[in-house]
Amino acid sequence: MKKIPDAVRLFQVTDSHCYASDDSRLTWTDMPIYPNLSLKAMLAHLRTRVVGYSALMLTGDLAQEETPATYQRVNTMLNAFPLPVYTIPGNHDIPKMMQENLSGNVQMPEHVAVGKWHLLLLDTHADGKPDGRLTDEQFERFEKLLVSIREDHFVAVFMHHHPVPIGSEWMDVMGLRQRTYFWNLVEHFPQVKVVFNGHIHQEFNGQHEYAGGRTVAVHGTPATCVQMKPVRQNIEFDHTRPAWRDIALLPDGSVQTQVHYLPFVVREEAIKSSI
Repeated sequence: MKKIPDAVRLFQVTDSHCYASDDSRLTWTDMPIYPNLSLKAMLAHLRTRVVGYSALMLTGDLAQEETPATYQRVNTMLNAFPLPVYTIPGNHDIPKMMQENLSGNVQMPEHVAVGKWHLLLLDTHADGKPDGRLTDEQFERFEKLLVSIREDHFVAVFMHHHPVPIGSEWMDVMGLRQRTYFWNLVEHFPQVKVVFNGHIHQEFNGQHEYAGGRTVAVHGTPATCVQMKPVRQNIEFDHTRPAWRDIALLPDGSVQTQVHYLPFVVREEAIKSSI
């Protein structure tokens, strides 16, 4: 993407599905994936690109093995990254365990202001559920935050679960459960320009359109571990190249964004030689 002066530039990384040990292999696919080392490769690559960027947004499913040791290992990796890391839980995470074991450079805020842009981070995790849910209290806090933001400022929302259908039947049953309520609320706040989500392990670029013609862009970002084939009735694995999303929030309220994949596959032989 072309660099725009005064843009708020962010990286989005999602769905690392890490373990306590770097030599643990992802258990729910036969593909040779070592999640910790895929995340390490991603962070090492992004470290060379941080000039002009404000933060790394980590949108859930940090852990596949939900233990304190996993979050401590992830925390160590992320604290070596030279930008603030803002994160939210995914359905595979345990929010309380995240809060207890993530620290330093890694934060779990609800609201971050960068210039005229406001980053609102929603925790859509629900214990024991693969789909996304927000409590009444969360919606109330979300609305209060939106009310507090000036009309000439702009909002980017980050959540784990997708708030619009993506055309994959097996995944769409695991999106945000209260999407209608969410969009009815957002309708009253034209400051909201874009929503970024993880969870879907594939690239998605869509929008929610209101009757009056206003649209809010929705962008889903592929994982750092394994990718899924889009627009499928049942789950189908695609490939193992780790991905990130490059985001530019522009001073006029518009958004530029693009998904990138690492220019290499994290192969099993290379992984084992690095352990």
